[in-house]
Amino acid sequence: MKSPSKTVITAALPYANGPMHIGFLLEAIQADIYARVLRSLRKEVLYICASDMHGTPIEINARKAGLEPEKFVEKYWKEHQQDAASFLISFDNFYKTHSKENKELSEYFFTGLKKKKYIYIKNMDVIYCPSCQRSLPDRYIRGACPLCGTADQYGDICEGCGSVLKGTDLLNPKCSICGTTPQIKSSPHYFFKLSAFAGKLKKWINSKRADLQPEVRNWLKGWLDKGLEDWCISRDAPYFGFEIPDSKKECGEVKYFYVWLDAPIGYLSSTQNYCGKQNQKQKNCAWEDYWKGGKAQHFIGKDISYFHFLFWPAMLMAMGIPLPKLTVHGFITVNGQKMSKSRGTFFTAKEFHKLYGAEALRFYYASHLQRKVVDVDLNFDEFAAVVNNVLVGKLGNFCYRSLTFAEKNYPLLPAAAENKALTKKVLSLSEKIKKNYLAQDYHAAMKNILVVADLGNAYFQKAEPWKSKDDEKTKKAVSWCINLARNLAILINPVLPEFSAKVFSVLGEKNLVFSDINFRWKGKVHKVPLLVNKVEIVRKESFPLQLTVGKILEVKDHSNADSLYLLSVDLGKLGKRQVVAGLKKHFSKDLLQGRKAIFVANMKPAKLRGEMSEAMILAADDGAHVSILEVQKLDPGEEVHFEGTENVHAEITFDEFLKVNMTVQAGKVFYAGKKLISSLEEVRVHTVNDGAKVR
Repeated sequence: MKSPSKTVITAALPYANGPMHIGFLLEAIQADIYARVLRSLRKEVLYICASDMHGTPIEINARKAGLEPEKFVEKYWKEHQQDAASFLISFDNFYKTHSKENKELSEYFFTGLKKKKYIYIKNMDVIYCPSCQRSLPDRYIRGACPLCGTADQYGDICEGCGSVLKGTDLLNPKCSICGTTPQIKSSPHYFFKLSAFAGKLKKWINSKRADLQPEVRNWLKGWLDKGLEDWCISRDAPYFGFEIPDSKKECGEVKYFYVWLDAPIGYLSSTQNYCGKQNQKQKNCAWEDYWKGGKAQHFIGKDISYFHFLFWPAMLMAMGIPLPKLTVHGFITVNGQKMSKSRGTFFTAKEFHKLYGAEALRFYYASHLQRKVVDVDLNFDEFAAVVNNVLVGKLGNFCYRSLTFAEKNYPLLPAAAENKALTKKVLSLSEKIKKNYLAQDYHAAMKNILVVADLGNAYFQKAEPWKSKDDEKTKKAVSWCINLARNLAILINPVLPEFSAKVFSVLGEKNLVFSDINFRWKGKVHKVPLLVNKVEIVRKESFPLQLTVGKILEVKDHSNADSLYLLSVDLGKLGKRQVVAGLKKHFSKDLLQGRKAIFVANMKPAKLRGEMSEAMILAADDGAHVSILEVQKLDPGEEVHFEGTENVHAEITFDEFLKVNMTVQAGKVFYAGKKLISSLEEVRVHTVNDGAKVR
């Protein structure tokens, strides 16, 4: 049977709710390396992606930003493309799920599944927040996992045990928007008969064709053994997404496609959009050519495995579309910790690129990626060692050293010396490296490339060309080294395309592929630029306070102090706390009620005039006026920080707090010359003069 000639490669779709971060880059780079490898083997490859644009978080955060959802997501769609390009991600098409093509294909799937009796309507319990006056999707409910007890989990999946949940499963659930305990109500919804595919899914995961990673196969067996429940594929208004055709007639109210229905269909619609562009150039191209006539390869994170290995394959089976191959990677941690803005371990693509560039991260990720589902820790000490000692010290050093020596000493180089044994070894390693790449074992590929570089360094050192530059034997030895540098540039090209392009250009060549690996190059070596840069780690300074957004839910008089209030404050995931505040002379209860302000959440609890205070509200005071540090767009529990610092969460005493000198200049708060900032808005104070102290 003839194997499919076309391959479509996908990275999971980044959510258009914020800038691209280095966690997504792990996956995008992993997929990009594979796409570049196939291209170097002269395969027909399409690497596609898109911004995932639908869902409640988009709708809520667009409202906070004062934008229509369409404008909100377009902003991040443009940013995502810029960020991907800055890290040399070679997408053939980067589209969006809020598109004409995706709407048409989502309705095509829905209608097709409905005709085949795989979709039905039934009443279900939904979670309703009386305070927000809206139904809450699972992602907007937080509580304890009923299976493992892990606290503060979303209602769709537990990060503790990996179990897929429903919001109604959580223990002690709270609305993540306002902190209110929600209610249960009944509502009609559309369901997909996932349970009908249990047998087919079991057969698939046990087949050689699925080629599953062992860890993934174990997860799937566990999920299938527990039994599959039918999947709710609709959501209530308000919702940013596609309206389900005829839903008002069939359900009595408008329903929308759940984001997890139309998001994976975005892979197909991005392919369709690509083909539409190709057809403008008079090429016969359709999404079916790749998804039905070719083969598909997904790269995803382990947190979305359930959706991609059960829901998505079942939908494809029902629609008669061949199943893709899937590769799962682990989580990204930074210095051993989960990425966190408050701890300074969260990096956007832009932030990281500004500090360290693209190829340092590409090489570091490649050095850790293999087919096993392993977490990758971006440990900055190791990052510096890998880049400076390995990439620069071994690979970069050999190529730069050989090329600059040739450029300075020889107008033209003859054919390379005949080193049959060494040449044979290099060519054998080159074949092994290609196999490593195809097996998606980039760790092994990098290891073998460095073996080749070490061979080159040892050969150059042994030849000692600086001792007899004009000797013909020496010239041929240098030429062999130049050929080896050329071959190394071809082998590392899927990981370091800029590095390789520089080497190719120095040799008067470009766009070399694996079949160009040989020792037949001779000629002129042109001016050699710096091939790769060392990195210097920029470390963030610790700031002693945990500055957290809190919403003031209730204001009461202190029973034993005329100048004090008792505030009931929602600190998001930190819960509700009582705060004693000396604001009575400056603010009425009505002026404080419902406002969001900055609190010191790591204050050691203390009794003030008989009442426990579990945090501190920050206010600026110039002696005549007082202003609280207020925010509008941030949610309770989110943290703010001073530029270049990370908040410390360890408890601090009041005396230690008094030593922290924060002041106001031009309506902004500063500490040691660093401005107080947040992810969404500037933290500003009003009605106080410059020099006001923040206490």
